Amino acid sequence: MFNGLRNEIIELNNDVNNVANSKKAKKLRKKLVTIGLILGILGFGGVLTCFTLFVVNGIASDLSGPGPGIIIPFILFVPCGLIGGIGMMIFHLGLSIVITGYTTNLINETVVLKCPDCRDPISKDELFCTKCGRKLRNQCAKCGYINEPEDKFCAKCGSEL
Repeated sequence: MFNGLRNEIIELNNDVNNVANSKKAKKLRKKLVTIGLILGILGFGGVLTCFTLFVVNGIASDLSGPGPGIIIPFILFVPCGLIGGIGMMIFHLGLSIVITGYTTNLINETVVLKCPDCRDPISKDELFCTKCGRKLRNQCAKCGYINEPEDKFCAKCGSEL
């Protein structure tokens, strides 16, 4: 069950630019975080309850001798811990998708080339912004080399731009 879930998350993270914030990823991350939190709270709540019952019944058994009040919480302690651990693992898988989506947005905001005026994404070969029309590069009339907009002379042939 968890192996298929792990493979689905790995598949989602392969193409992070398009997939991490897709509808499918958002739905999966919401489901994983919700299920993980519920199982984690139930499991670790059960561990705390078992521990409390074990201690309380242990104190009471000193007076009357050991009974089922000590054994039952002791036996249930491990399954509750396992449920809590599985819940936290599922929650972690959901957070992996959340973090991937967040870092993808962060990378897109900081690394992707954007027009200085309108902040629209641009490619490195564009001479003009397709959204606002700002001149992004200067093409040399003599040799055709593409220079930066602040350049006064061509970096390839030295001609004035």
